Amino acid sequence: MQQIDFHFNVGSRLQYACLFVRKVWRMGKSVAVWSSDSARLADFNRRLWAFDDLSFIPHAMAGSKDAQEARVVLSEDPSRLPDSDVLLLLDESVPPGFEQLFERFDRVVDIVSSVPEETAAARARYKIYRKLNCPLKAYDQGSR
Repeated sequence: MQQIDFHFNVGSRLQYACLFVRKVWRMGKSVAVWSSDSARLADFNRRLWAFDDLSFIPHAMAGSKDAQEARVVLSEDPSRLPDSDVLLLLDESVPPGFEQLFERFDRVVDIVSSVPEETAAARARYKIYRKLNCPLKAYDQGSR
């Protein structure tokens, strides 16, 4: 892992995640998406299908027949995610075994909305990463 990027102050976490995945996918890179929340992943999956009428981002759930071919793979279980260029985190907590997990990716991206509960949880994650000397960068999306 080169670094962990925090994209914070986004209006809608999942909408921003769709835009981020589209950008990375258009660059020809792969993205693994993790959340322990199955409802959040299902919502994100639906949004990837519908957020842009003029484009389509091929994606799959880990373990599905299409996951082998997809450059964007979603999972509740971080151990089922394929090695990818980017690991996208959409959760309130750190993934289980995150230190070993993060080593499989060039970049880790954590998206945080301006919802107070998400912001508080992100601060706690940031402190965990900083305590372990993970390379961190923060990008304030509220100023855009």
